[in-house]
Amino acid sequence: MFYDLQSKELQEKYKQMLKIMGQLSNLFSENECPYLAYRAHENIFCKYLEAENLARSDCSADAKKGQVGIGLKTWMGGDDQKVAEFGKLKSSYANLSGMDLVRRIAEYRNERIRVTKKLHGIDEMLYHVVKRVPGAMQILECAFDPIDTSCLRIISGKGNDNNTYFTDGKHEYHFSISKNTLFMIFSDLELLDEFSVPILDDPYKLLMSLFVYGKDSRSQKIDYLVDVGDMQLEVESILTSKPRLCLPLYSKKKDEKFVAAKSGLNQWNAGGRTRDVNEIYIPYNAPDRNRCLDFFPPRDTPFTLHLPDGTEISAKVCQEADKTNPKLGKAIMSNPNKVLGKWLLRDVFELPEKTVVTYEMLEKFGVDSVVFTKNSDGDYSVDFSEIGTYEEFYGEEE
Repeated sequence: MFYDLQSKELQEKYKQMLKIMGQLSNLFSENECPYLAYRAHENIFCKYLEAENLARSDCSADAKKGQVGIGLKTWMGGDDQKVAEFGKLKSSYANLSGMDLVRRIAEYRNERIRVTKKLHGIDEMLYHVVKRVPGAMQILECAFDPIDTSCLRIISGKGNDNNTYFTDGKHEYHFSISKNTLFMIFSDLELLDEFSVPILDDPYKLLMSLFVYGKDSRSQKIDYLVDVGDMQLEVESILTSKPRLCLPLYSKKKDEKFVAAKSGLNQWNAGGRTRDVNEIYIPYNAPDRNRCLDFFPPRDTPFTLHLPDGTEISAKVCQEADKTNPKLGKAIMSNPNKVLGKWLLRDVFELPEKTVVTYEMLEKFGVDSVVFTKNSDGDYSVDFSEIGTYEEFYGEEE
């Protein structure tokens, strides 16, 4: 298990911050179980267990440490929990039922897991769960397995027109048509740790004392005690966040998404000259260039690009976009051009050479856009993001 392999020092810091958050539960809820927002859990896990936060990548793993991918979950109550949503793919299964539906959903689930592992250089996956019970939190873990499609069986006597229950012999699942959501019953969780969380009756009084009195609050008589030790509250200002730019891997015509057969991810298939089978580029169209004209260096100026698995490559903006401004380009390519295609098409997507990429394939892989982050001048990172990210990134309707 992942948690047991962490040092005692990291475990204690992690639990301490979870406890602090839980003690403030009455800010948000009146339940006797401690409150913990899932985004707060993701950030606390990555900060105090020193993991890489993958949550904004919208992939199957929320965090990564070494070659281990971690799905982070927190809940109270039953162990029948959401593990994936497929709303963006509804048109592909809306008319299916029974085993046909189960096989389609299992296929999508497994492809998302496979692509996540390939993108981020992950060898194994597991779930790390913080379960909230009255007055305490429990830390549990279990394997994060793909669905075994060779052993699928619909569970008779359960379900209805909306929910289809099935098993692969290891886990029980059910898929909700109305919610476009796959649920799994976490029946094999291993309890690794548990600690009490006394919820403060009046957390507002504590916060008032901390922020009104500042450092002098230690001399004030406070009726509530949170064991913060030497920890300090840290606030990340949105003003200091790194610039980001989202680009689609597809084109649109009459609201229909498609991948051009001879450009973009299929540049290798274009005419005009002999091309390497791994030649691709990421389209950098005018509407996206105009969002921030100086986001990338000028055309043909190399920059460092960090891929999700930690690989570092050279890249540049290519292809003249405007004859009046030679600094502008309309494509993002690796340098040399075949490096990015070799990694994405062969290593991640595992496509045979000379396979034309289609939008239906991207749907299956669960990826249709990329998000670039500008770390500094000449240094960038890229994340491959789930279906619909481009529209959501810019608040546009699909």
